[in-house]
Amino acid sequence: MEHNTSGFRLRLNLFDGIVIVLALAVGAFLAWTALKPAAPVPADPTVQATVRYTVRFQRWVPGTSALISEGDQIADNIKNFEIGHVVAVETAPARLQVLDHENRRYVWAEAEDFEDVLVTIEAPCVTSDESITVGGGYQVRVGAMAYLKGEGYLGSGPIVALEQGVQK
Repeated sequence: MEHNTSGFRLRLNLFDGIVIVLALAVGAFLAWTALKPAAPVPADPTVQATVRYTVRFQRWVPGTSALISEGDQIADNIKNFEIGHVVAVETAPARLQVLDHENRRYVWAEAEDFEDVLVTIEAPCVTSDESITVGGGYQVRVGAMAYLKGEGYLGSGPIVALEQGVQK
């Protein structure tokens, strides 16, 4: 007796299976790339501008603010970023927080033998949605501590003011 099999019978070996799987994968990838929507391209993610910010150098000996003069180049003391030039220098009484024992809270008081130096720095910057960057990588934020150096002096203190888009 003979077995008559008239139906379609597919006999694949391992090599044929690998070729078919690779062909299906390439076809799926090409279909996916052709049908996916194009990603939106932002017009200009960064904008070049000028920024002016003020740093409060805290508790300096009176008279040492004369070391800072307009036009001095200022650099970050930690990473050596050139972060602008001095456009204004002014002194103010040194302030610090002391504990008021009677009311159990901290209050601002003046330190008699010290002065604070407010240094205003101007620099070209790159602004984006996340940050303002000067000197190729130094991010400027109000409240951030700045550790700066100039010709013959070092200073540290918070950034207390920030003004974007300054016209020269």
